[in-house]
Amino acid sequence: MKRLPLGAYDFNYIIDNNYIYIDKTEYIYNMLKSDIESFFLSRPRRFGKTLLVTTLRELFSGNRDRFKNLWIGKSDYSFEKWPVINLDLSTDASTPDEFKSALLERLQELAEGAGLKIKSGSPVRFFRKLILKLSEKSKTKVAVLIDEYDAPVTRNMGNPMVAEANAEMLHNFFAILKNNEVAPFVGFTLVTGITRYALTSMDSGPNHLNDISLAPEYAGVCGVTLNEFDEHFKGALEVPLERLKSSGFMPSSAGVDDMRAKVLKWYNGYNWGGETRVLNPFSILNFFNSNILDKYWIRSGRPGHLTALIKQRPLDFLMPTLEALPASELKKSDLTRLAAGPVLFHSGYLTVDKVVPIPFFSVETQEMGNELGYSLKIPNLEVGSSWNKDLFSVIFDDDERFAANGGALQKAFLERDAATVSGIIEKGLSRISFFQRQRDESVFHALIQMLITGMGIKALPEIPSAEGRLDLLVFLPGEAYVIIEIKYCPAPSKSVKADREILAALASAMIPDEIINLSLSVEIWRKCERGEVKRLILAAGGEGLTKPEQNKILADKAGELISGPDLQSILADLALKHLAKEEIAKALSDAAYGAPREEIDAALAKAAQAALEAIAEKGYHASVPSQAKEIIDLGLAIYGNGNHVKVVFGPRVTPHADIASSREAGQPGAKRKGRGKNR
Repeated sequence: MKRLPLGAYDFNYIIDNNYIYIDKTEYIYNMLKSDIESFFLSRPRRFGKTLLVTTLRELFSGNRDRFKNLWIGKSDYSFEKWPVINLDLSTDASTPDEFKSALLERLQELAEGAGLKIKSGSPVRFFRKLILKLSEKSKTKVAVLIDEYDAPVTRNMGNPMVAEANAEMLHNFFAILKNNEVAPFVGFTLVTGITRYALTSMDSGPNHLNDISLAPEYAGVCGVTLNEFDEHFKGALEVPLERLKSSGFMPSSAGVDDMRAKVLKWYNGYNWGGETRVLNPFSILNFFNSNILDKYWIRSGRPGHLTALIKQRPLDFLMPTLEALPASELKKSDLTRLAAGPVLFHSGYLTVDKVVPIPFFSVETQEMGNELGYSLKIPNLEVGSSWNKDLFSVIFDDDERFAANGGALQKAFLERDAATVSGIIEKGLSRISFFQRQRDESVFHALIQMLITGMGIKALPEIPSAEGRLDLLVFLPGEAYVIIEIKYCPAPSKSVKADREILAALASAMIPDEIINLSLSVEIWRKCERGEVKRLILAAGGEGLTKPEQNKILADKAGELISGPDLQSILADLALKHLAKEEIAKALSDAAYGAPREEIDAALAKAAQAALEAIAEKGYHASVPSQAKEIIDLGLAIYGNGNHVKVVFGPRVTPHADIASSREAGQPGAKRKGRGKNR
């Protein structure tokens, strides 16, 4: 086997140093020979987009010798020399000014390299002049290759103002390629990126690009196909096989075919719309470098836009839609509200399972028709075994904190420490904002199941029975522990009047006096006779007082000059205007729930233990006494305050086979009817 091109993404460097090169030049030939001149390709990070771009760059140099051992070098391709504008936009773009400066600097370098003198302070105008002058000098058309085009937008998803400003700059930049003056001089364009979002959000931007991301004929243009794997890597499987056998990860009787099957299970499975499935190239190279089956790609860094979106909307990413989606769903352009499924697909955490027709009814023709659709799935074991932990490392802010909580959770389970288990889980839930939490309760079951599963502990949510569902059953060797109930309870309002009282008190406690004084002063001037108001101010020191001092004088008299209900209403409105939603929600919640926690905990523990004893005896949820179950539900609802987890450790039991089989046959997190959020 040739040398492994770890960390090498440039075609010339790989060829000159005799590294393995997966020959994709047949795909390139088909692109160049087609009737289409402008292409867009979306692939996840570290899947070979940059290598594809640099291969094209060298191809347009006209140097046939570099390709003599590759497919295209043996074809009828003419190797015509074209000037190339090759831009990598994964540059510093943390502010619009920095992005503009970096882009202009790169364009200037290209112009100087071609011996051209161009003056312009605008990247857009410089780009236009560069294309025209290159074509004029070479007497041929220009090839434009733009790699990681969406980086200035996706890397700033946590800062929407910067993302939008960079997207606008990209819009104007790409519009040059469609300009009637410039377009005739551009003979080939390839734009690559992780997502389509920044591209399709440009209303009149590069919508002339032909998107080949889901074209079956280009499904293998990036990544390693099975044939390519066998050609370049199968002969090298003996070394990792022997290492894994010696360490006990493979049986001593295993052969090369067993090792191949294991590698495919870990790293194969990616599909972009065709029958061709590919292995993750980054993981494959790292596997043969270390000869250890490990999680290489998923540890190499999470796309910035994915991290930002998980932090903004964590619950959306717990149970992304995997059923058939119309092709248009994978190409939506709303940067502020991207669906989880398409985001995870473009990021490489999900892939196409199969292409399916999706029926629809045409209002115009009054007939049924079909549109192209895709069902998604987790591509392989590397991603599937890591996604839960990766998701929760975002929710817990960082990997170290997640690892610390994970170790504490495992220890608490082994030591049957119910308080610590519930505390860690509630800590995870608390990181989801109040308004994110207003969802179906089953989402929380999935959230907690993923948290526990991410720690290497088996857990099954929503085990069905005739009477209802057991929210979560957690398994350890030889024992079963039960998290009896998980309740999300948004605070019910006692009445509109009570809410206004609570909000008024909150305003008095938390809003600065200057703001309150100003609002009350304005209301007094509006409600009272002007002469009376002036007399109050004069009596307290005269009109020579500053405006804030006058406002304070009037605010102190507000109780006498404004009726009680009106005063309360003013303060309540101030709270709604100036305080964070989470602060308001907490105040209403705290006022709504007043039951002593100790009493409820005692009732819950008693009822939960009765439920566990019934499960231990009969092995299914229907045996839980209805009275005990109602106490659990009611108790949690009374002091829910957002959400609460009750953990009770049961006796050593062998769970009834029907529990696992019936649960595993269903869908995690399935919504259920007839169980309200409040009791």
